Amino acid sequence: MPGLITEAVRERLDRVGAVPREQDLYDGAGTDFYERLVGPDRAEIREVLALARGADGPVLDVAAGSGRLTIPLVRSGRRVTAIDLSADMLAHLRRALPDHPLLDCVVADMRDFSLKRRFALVVIGATSITLLDRGGRSLLYANVRRHLAVDGVFAFTVAGGASAASLTVPRDQEIKVPGPGGEETYLFSQQVEEGGQARIVNWLRAADLADGGEVTVLTSRLRVLDHKVLARELVDAGFAEPAVSPVRTHRGDDIVLLTTTWAGPSESEGG
Repeated sequence: MPGLITEAVRERLDRVGAVPREQDLYDGAGTDFYERLVGPDRAEIREVLALARGADGPVLDVAAGSGRLTIPLVRSGRRVTAIDLSADMLAHLRRALPDHPLLDCVVADMRDFSLKRRFALVVIGATSITLLDRGGRSLLYANVRRHLAVDGVFAFTVAGGASAASLTVPRDQEIKVPGPGGEETYLFSQQVEEGGQARIVNWLRAADLADGGEVTVLTSRLRVLDHKVLARELVDAGFAEPAVSPVRTHRGDDIVLLTTTWAGPSESEGG
């Protein structure tokens, strides 16, 4: 995405005369970093597996990425369809579960997909709903409704508590990320926009900050969403008032899980 370099990162690059090369975090080479960044994260997996045990039918993992939720679901014996806009992300998943009979991977936008089947459980992990603006979320809800089985469950996560508050302030820090030869230091930068309603995030490897060099900057733009706002949106879209529960994380991050069902009139079968 062009124009997603934070002011702090641009200043840092200007100091050494380096030129930024923007790379979408969820595409191409960005997916390798993303897998290293979030691959070891076990947050949400326990809760999603518990939901799957209570679901009588297949599971749809929306914005599945490299399969952080899909892989444990499939290994638990569930049939899973994983959709993601990035073919590169799904390539990581396919390599992890090559030709697995319980896995279907589909390159599709979570705002516009038609799978011609219904699912007992639809999940969105890693707070991926924050990639969508209000219009995009409305389209997502409509797609979920069309694909949700009778009595099916729709569940997704979003930051809560202190974690949600941290998304509304600018932040620049160093983070350690697993690399091929051991941990690598990355610079993380967060710039808040639209009066705290959106944020731009950047990652760049500290070792790449060489005089006059070209530096790859991994970028993304995300919405800052409160679970109460999302709950109102779900009800307005015809879903039941969602249950909101904390997700246990080993790093102490505050994440909440919203779980709901379709409450509106039934629709004919099909995508």
